[in-house]
Amino acid sequence: MTRSEVVAKRAEDCGVHALSAPPRRHRRLDGLALTIEMVAVAAIIVNIFVTFGNALVRFLTRQDFAWAADLWQVLIAMITFLGAPAYYRRTTGMAYTAVLDTLQGSQRQAAEACGLLIMLGVCVTALAPFPTFFASQRLQTLPILGIDSGYVAIWLGVGLVLMCLFTLEKLSTLRPPAIACGAIVPVLIALATLALRRAYAQGHVDWDPFLPILPVIAVSFVCGVPIGGILALGGMLFFIATGDAPIVAITSALQYGIHSYILLAIPFFMLAGTLMEVTGMARRMIDMVQEWVGHWTGGLLIAQIIGMYIFSGVSGSKAADVATVGSVMKAPLRQYGYPPTESVAVLAAAAAMGETIPPSLALLVLGSITTLSVGSLFVAGIIPATVLAITLIIAVVIRSKLKGFHKGEPFNLERALRSIPRAFPALLVPVIVIGGIVGGFASPTESASLAVVYAFAVAILVYHSVGWKTCWTALRDATLIAGMILFMIAASNVLSQAIVTDGLGRSLAVWFGSRSSPLLFMFVSMFAMILIGLVLEGLPAILIAAPILLPVAIRFHIEPLQYGIVLAISMGVGVFMPPIGIGYYVACAIGQSSVSATMRPSMLYTLFVIAGLVVVILFPQITVLLPHYFGMN
Repeated sequence: MTRSEVVAKRAEDCGVHALSAPPRRHRRLDGLALTIEMVAVAAIIVNIFVTFGNALVRFLTRQDFAWAADLWQVLIAMITFLGAPAYYRRTTGMAYTAVLDTLQGSQRQAAEACGLLIMLGVCVTALAPFPTFFASQRLQTLPILGIDSGYVAIWLGVGLVLMCLFTLEKLSTLRPPAIACGAIVPVLIALATLALRRAYAQGHVDWDPFLPILPVIAVSFVCGVPIGGILALGGMLFFIATGDAPIVAITSALQYGIHSYILLAIPFFMLAGTLMEVTGMARRMIDMVQEWVGHWTGGLLIAQIIGMYIFSGVSGSKAADVATVGSVMKAPLRQYGYPPTESVAVLAAAAAMGETIPPSLALLVLGSITTLSVGSLFVAGIIPATVLAITLIIAVVIRSKLKGFHKGEPFNLERALRSIPRAFPALLVPVIVIGGIVGGFASPTESASLAVVYAFAVAILVYHSVGWKTCWTALRDATLIAGMILFMIAASNVLSQAIVTDGLGRSLAVWFGSRSSPLLFMFVSMFAMILIGLVLEGLPAILIAAPILLPVAIRFHIEPLQYGIVLAISMGVGVFMPPIGIGYYVACAIGQSSVSATMRPSMLYTLFVIAGLVVVILFPQITVLLPHYFGMN
């Protein structure tokens, strides 16, 4: 596989393009997969109507749908545990494939088999105690609907069975010798885990269980195990090796990992962003920005930064941001002689800048797994992102003067004014989201449902750009990607439970407390998150690091909101930093620019982003000003 093919594959795996049909494997499973997708999409449609209806009824009558909370539990379980297997069948399942892409022939097949067998082992391990867990859930009832909790739990079992089935389907495409060779590592992991359990039980070892677990996680990572599988694997190995909890706790942690109401916002924001992209609403916003600033020095690059800033506040998905803004700006940038390497470098840096612009998936996830308020995080991220945008614009102006880049079309006030009405309906989406939260009219989840309903209405009534095919594609893609993200969050709960049981967070707090100051800890955290973001796809970095590091920051009396924003931005910098940040390859694929040639300007702009991040660290008021002004904690 050539380097360009690797770049294109990474871009597709990150969700830049619409989900393609899976490679032809077993025809009998095609119908099953389509049925799963349709049920998951139906669940998200019902979810939108219920959430939007609840917000509307409460606004008019000050009453909620009493039964909505119970129904939400069922629906989010369906979206997660049906959407994730369907996404996994069509893609690699948000796995890191950089090492696999360098292998060929039997070596690649053996490595793939190893990863698939590890994933199969994770699903089987979680499925083994499911009957016991399901029986216990049947004894509990949902308080309002009065039905037993088995109607929620059953979808976890269905999802695990589907994951096993689709993993076996992928294994069937490999040669038997490669499967046999790839099975060696999973077998050794299983034997070593059982031996370690016996050693702990008899008191022969006393080292931290995560020391032998980390190499296993590293092997799984390079073999292409989906990130959700890796997160669950780390927790499973801990509990099996130590015996600190019954194995049914693994299944329970998966189920309860998605029992946060705020997580419903993820599929809603994904759907709103997908609609903005496929209906042309985002293009109109970016065209407007181009009309107003394109005539400045480096104006088209500045338009790209501002376009990324605005669209980040709508999409919630960095892959969608890069794909939409990069695709729209590519033609005018080349028309006026901007080198592709320069435009791609700015695109990647601007994507990192926009990591905290609401509605950010990173902030949604951060709020769902910590005690931080999602609404406060949304408001807190606006000014830091503005600081980074200004820093990037300064860099663009300096580079443009030094390189002599051409300006865009001369400014035409009449044309610029005409661009506003075309973009105005789309620009109201972030206003609805932030206004609903800050004004206290709606929760982040309800604001997300409002954004979806509004985006559909505008696309149909104003832009006339929604057909049945477009509608289905947007619904399916948003549901499947959101399902896999939610599955990762569920899996991270297994690892989080293991970390809490192990006391790793307390150990780090003691270690840092005796060796560093609050400011030094902030900078250490920044560089650590950049490094983690380099090798992970963003959200896993938040899922792994935030539960460990945030309690340490609180012990240092660091403002939690500021620390959360710094973590999110640092993660974004790592994801889009060359030479191995996966977002960097996505930007290169969209801009059709050489990875090696783009590296130098990309590193330069990344340094400016880091400089802006340092300013955010040194001046906490930048982050807490707006939340405090609106009385948000």
